[in-house]
Amino acid sequence: MTLDEFIKELKPYLDKDMVIFTGAGLSTASGIKDFRGKNGLFKEKINAEEILSHHFFMENPIEFYKFFRDKLINDNVKPNLMHEVIAMLEEEGVVSGVITQNIDGLDTMAGTKNVIEIHGNAQEFYCIECGIKHNLSYVNETDEVPTCRKCGGILKPNIVLYEEPLNQIEIWDSQKLIKSAKSMLVLGSTLRVNPAAGLVEEFVEYKEKDESKKLFIVNMGATNYDQQADYKYDGDIIEVAKKIKEYKKEK
Repeated sequence: MTLDEFIKELKPYLDKDMVIFTGAGLSTASGIKDFRGKNGLFKEKINAEEILSHHFFMENPIEFYKFFRDKLINDNVKPNLMHEVIAMLEEEGVVSGVITQNIDGLDTMAGTKNVIEIHGNAQEFYCIECGIKHNLSYVNETDEVPTCRKCGGILKPNIVLYEEPLNQIEIWDSQKLIKSAKSMLVLGSTLRVNPAAGLVEEFVEYKEKDESKKLFIVNMGATNYDQQADYKYDGDIIEVAKKIKEYKKEK
């Protein structure tokens, strides 16, 4: 499907009740390395999945933070055009909320208010002993393993590590958005990681009962839900953002 064909089908749904689901392919447009892409972290000669596990953090916090600081802190990264377009659509009442697998905080930085970060936010930290929250600027002032300013406990990034469950409240909030959505737009996700991808499955189930609901996917390469999508564009997210912005200016 060409870009123009995709946008033509998307336009009627750019009015209200759209939920957006985003993955690493949205962040790569801002210069952040993804995990499973051809140049992703999982392709490097390191066991990223092992390092980003709960047990590794607890047993090897020094090595964990070396990796975290080198690979997951992106101080100079800015939201891209699609982040800005999403914020614009939310402000216009088109987008009811964003469900994101990303941990970079770029959606909020762009101005989107209703963002559900199902895998957490790498710019937030909390003490594993007393629970007090700390920000990235505080962590950047510390060496090796950051510790709590109050009790001295080790700080943990507010991200969901392997072996840890997702936040159930955020899953419920996501399910509410999905249930009421007229359309879902997936941006930059292969939809292979569960239980996050299960949220798209829920929308598909609602869609099967109501043919007016539509699933749109934009991703470079195949996803696990291409067959269930009503419309799929295998191409550049930023080009899609440009077209949406042009359409909104014309209205």
